[in-house]
Amino acid sequence: MSTPPTGDFFEKARAVAASILFACGAAAVVGSLLDWVTVRAQPPDVPDDQLHRLPPFSGIEIGDGWYVIAAAVVVLVCAFFIVIRGRSRYAWLAFLGCIVIGGISISDYRGIEELHLSLEAIGRDPRPGLGLTLVAAAGLIGLAASVAAVAASPSQPNDQRRSTG
Repeated sequence: MSTPPTGDFFEKARAVAASILFACGAAAVVGSLLDWVTVRAQPPDVPDDQLHRLPPFSGIEIGDGWYVIAAAVVVLVCAFFIVIRGRSRYAWLAFLGCIVIGGISISDYRGIEELHLSLEAIGRDPRPGLGLTLVAAAGLIGLAASVAAVAASPSQPNDQRRSTG
C-alpha cells in the first residue's frame, strides 16, 4: 500500500525554492569574503607601506561586499519565513534582495577594469575572482528561486482565503 502524500504541491515547491534561496544567500555571504579581483602580474618593487594594497581584493575590501552581505541576510531571513509563514511577501522581499546581489555583482563583474583602476592599478590584467563569480551566480539563481517562491506562495494567509472564498 502506498502512503498518502503529505502537503500539497505548492508547499513542496515553496520548500524547494526556500532551500535554494537559503543556499544562494549563504553563497553570497561566502563570496563576499572571497577574492573579487585578481591580477596576473604584480609590480616587482612595492614599497612596504603599500603591501597591504596588493591584490587579490575581497568584496569586503572593495566595499561592495558589505551591501551584498546585507542583501544576503535579507534573503536568508526571507527564506526562513517563506517556509514558516508561507506568504508571498517574503518571496517578493527575497526577490528584491537577489536583485541587489545580482546588480552589484554583475556591475562589478563588467566594470572590473574600472574597479581595479580605482584601487590604484596595482598589477596588470585584472580578472574577476572566485568570490565575485560566486556572488553573481547566487544572485541570478536566487532570482529564479524567488520567482518560484512567489508563484508557490499565497498572498493571503489560509484563514483569510477560506473566509472570503
